[in-house]
Amino acid sequence: MLLQLISILVILLLIAVTYSLWRFSRNLQTLKAQLSATETQLHKETEKQLHLQTELTALQEKMSQDVLTDNLTGLPSRKIFEDRLVLTINQSIRHQLTCSIMFLDLDGFKIINDALGYDVGDALLKEVAQRLLTCVRTVDTMCRFAGDEFVFIFSQIAKAETAAYLAQRLLDSIAQPFMVQGQELYVTASVGIAVFPLDGNDGKALLKNADIAMHQAKSRGRNTYQFFREEMHALSRRELILSSSLRGESIYQNLNIYYQPQVNLENKKIECMEVSLIWQHPDFGLITYEEFSRLAENNGQIVPINEWLLRQACQQLLTWREQGFQLYSLALKVSLKQLEKSHFIHKLSAILQELHLDPSSLMFEITEGSLLSKIEQVEKVLHMMKHLGVQIAINNFGAGHLPLQHLRRLPIDIFKIDSSLIQDITVNKESEAIVKMIIALAKSLQSIVIAEGVESAKQKNLLLELGCAKMQGQLFSRPSLANELTTVEVQRISENV
Repeated sequence: MLLQLISILVILLLIAVTYSLWRFSRNLQTLKAQLSATETQLHKETEKQLHLQTELTALQEKMSQDVLTDNLTGLPSRKIFEDRLVLTINQSIRHQLTCSIMFLDLDGFKIINDALGYDVGDALLKEVAQRLLTCVRTVDTMCRFAGDEFVFIFSQIAKAETAAYLAQRLLDSIAQPFMVQGQELYVTASVGIAVFPLDGNDGKALLKNADIAMHQAKSRGRNTYQFFREEMHALSRRELILSSSLRGESIYQNLNIYYQPQVNLENKKIECMEVSLIWQHPDFGLITYEEFSRLAENNGQIVPINEWLLRQACQQLLTWREQGFQLYSLALKVSLKQLEKSHFIHKLSAILQELHLDPSSLMFEITEGSLLSKIEQVEKVLHMMKHLGVQIAINNFGAGHLPLQHLRRLPIDIFKIDSSLIQDITVNKESEAIVKMIIALAKSLQSIVIAEGVESAKQKNLLLELGCAKMQGQLFSRPSLANELTTVEVQRISENV
């Protein structure tokens, strides 16, 4: 009995040991599987970390490169430029030298981006950068600050004439056409110049003053350079105040519309009134049309202001006709920004229909100089205007150097000879020859020619001899408000024609 009990216990013990060994083996296999999975996961994590480390290194290298260079043009970055500016100023102080800072901004570059796309704009900027680099010496520095703005450090400048020469060289370098993605593009630029130590003792002041001078160059017609002058600070503040004032609704209460007769000496009649605006600013007084239109173009207000002017002038024309004043047409300036707006033709047509006004009653003047780089954009719109029935005139003709081959592409009805040619026509044979050529050109194109700025009887008589019978200027009448052009005044003007 005892032996049986012992046998049973031994069997139970063996069973327990066998079960324990089986459990241990199973747990060991599970542990091995977990260990293998952990090793696999660890390997994946290690690979992931290595990949992230590679990406981080590449990003650090790119960031380092971006700190050093402009990623579009490859020029030195703004940080490098500012460091070199400090170094150049310190060297100039140490060696009693002069250096010059120049801001160069492309004129109307946004139009290229809007019309042709950013790919073309970027490609053009690369080409411009390469052209400008040819004007920079090894001791100088050039970089692109932002957009279409380039900045230069010209060190070791002995005199202002040298800075002027270098600025003109920059302008000349980009004067020739660019061929970008199969398209011929023309660009101009405005350059501002600040000279150390005359215009500032540190880099911040020099950059600020060069920027102010560049904006003054733009305000003077673009495609030129300007040296900084202390009074430009006041001008800059003035422009800021005026530009802000243009955005208010009260602007229309301070705009005065002036009319100047265009006379025909053959039939002794006033045939057209040229319309212009003068802004009576509450703080700065009278602001000329040229200044306020430039500011309005820069801040985007020129389109609504000119549309308001168009409606007001048309209503005045109808009022004059109701009063018995037999006036054929009005001449209004049209900005390129208006022509670039897709709704301009629709708006013009709507006003004509609303007022029951014949399209031939309107003459739209485009300044010759503004067409130089925009002919592709406005050609189609001008033909649409011509189809609508309005007259199209080139204003200031003879001063903007518009290539003559472009004239055959444009539906021009009238050439208005620039007043600068009329001023000395009686004493300057070159001016007389140019005017004579313009008159012959207009006649060959079956267009009308009008002389602007006629102030003396000698000018009038010579123009008549040359074949120009339509004129405008102080000799006949100054620009006047509508209420000043009474029946008596109109009669007086007609009698003096």
